[in-house]
Amino acid sequence: MAPVKDTAEASSDLRSHLRAATMAAHDLLDAAMQAASGWQTRDDYARFLALQHAARAPLEDWLAAHAPADLHPPRQTALIAQDLAALGHPVPPPAAAFALAPGARGDMLGAAWVLAGSALGNRAIARQVQRIGGGDWPATFLDHGAMLAFWQGLRERIEHRADASEAQGAARAAAAVFAHFLAVAEHAPPVPAPAGAAL
Repeated sequence: MAPVKDTAEASSDLRSHLRAATMAAHDLLDAAMQAASGWQTRDDYARFLALQHAARAPLEDWLAAHAPADLHPPRQTALIAQDLAALGHPVPPPAAAFALAPGARGDMLGAAWVLAGSALGNRAIARQVQRIGGGDWPATFLDHGAMLAFWQGLRERIEHRADASEAQGAARAAAAVFAHFLAVAEHAPPVPAPAGAAL
């Protein structure tokens, strides 16, 4: 995975710094999630949800243990479990524990930012699920508004000029969260080839 670039400048706000610092990691994760889930069938969608649940469970636990209450994104693993049950799929075991020793200023903010920002992507995915699944696939996780509301509140904290300590800590934690998700996606079993596909 490409290293995080420290692009903070004295005039940049924290949101801009985080976006610039994690752009490559974000693109890698999008591609890995697409490759790991496939997005063609009901089982593909269940695979995507299982990856999300496995990755999010240790992150939610880490934030609950280390972050102040106002930086606890809404827990979403229960929503994902609900959708998996509706699809007839079991809840997967959680991924390995998220191993980041909190310390620098901004660590909790950076980790919360990644999870909160995922609500924006989920809205686009929800539209795909609606189209591909013909409206029959459960989307409680993707459509739930609590994370989007949390994101809107978090924006007020990150759209300000960032000092070096806060920016570096936030970027370090955000990169670790992206790397955690990427590791889960890359270790997922390959998507089976469609029946009748050439080998």
